[in-house]
Amino acid sequence: MISLPQVRSIRTYSKNANLVREKRELIANKALKLFLEKGYAGTTIRQLAEACDLTEGAIYRYIGSKDDILHLFLLGIKVNQIQDFLTRLGDVSTTEALKQCICQYYLWQDQTREINIFYNREIANFTTEDRGVLLKSQSDYINFFEILIQKGIDAGIFKTSDPKLVAHNIVMLGWDWGMRKWYLKRWLTIDQYIEKQTAMFLFLLTGGKG
Repeated sequence: MISLPQVRSIRTYSKNANLVREKRELIANKALKLFLEKGYAGTTIRQLAEACDLTEGAIYRYIGSKDDILHLFLLGIKVNQIQDFLTRLGDVSTTEALKQCICQYYLWQDQTREINIFYNREIANFTTEDRGVLLKSQSDYINFFEILIQKGIDAGIFKTSDPKLVAHNIVMLGWDWGMRKWYLKRWLTIDQYIEKQTAMFLFLLTGGKG
């Protein structure tokens, strides 16, 4: 079962919902760049305010603390969107659905690599609750691909004794692109990476017949 991130209330002194959304997006984007450069602990609200061209007081008008920024990052988790993507594919074969979902997931990992690098470095700074949301998102992705693979097994299309392990490897190799793009891009584009990894998984699941 794929679930949405649990969103807790973040204090604001503004009643303009659109303005709050706009400023929080600005704060989160600037904070990510600073956190990657200086680390979470090494970044001050003053530095963040300067990067946003705001005063420290203005920052606190839209968030209650630096920890709130970490919670804002969780709103970008796309776990529920992979299920929506599968639904939009409509009536396609299980093999094609798996190919398209791997492609979409890997493209998301490419697009969100900076935030994922941050998660990997700074997960200890998240609250216990938010850390749980992050870890569960990976489990949810694995469950999604496991269910899709099991559907192929039930239909006699795929053959594997451990669909969860295959699903785990699909997810982790997508994550690995984001973590190690600096190395992999020396000889592969994201499209080539997707093509080769998808071919490998289909060969594994179909015995070379997919």
